[in-house]
Amino acid sequence: MDAVDLTRPFRGSAAVAAGLVTASQLRGPRFRRMFPDVYVSAAAPTDLMCRSLAAAVHVGERGVLVGYSAAELHGASWR
Repeated sequence: MDAVDLTRPFRGSAAVAAGLVTASQLRGPRFRRMFPDVYVSAAAPTDLMCRSLAAAVHVGERGVLVGYSAAELHGASWR
């Protein structure tokens, strides 16, 4: 299993399984739900990079990111 980094978007189920947080903590004020089973610290900015990383965690190996999200993740910011 990959290490869970709570400073970046992460799978809630993986963080709970690793003993880093409880399901109750995920529903509390410390974390924000971005997608089903994908969370980020409430202190993290909800900018394009954060949303793109969360989307990448959400789709995993089942999909791809395109457009602005892909550009942002590859360092070719659309701004």
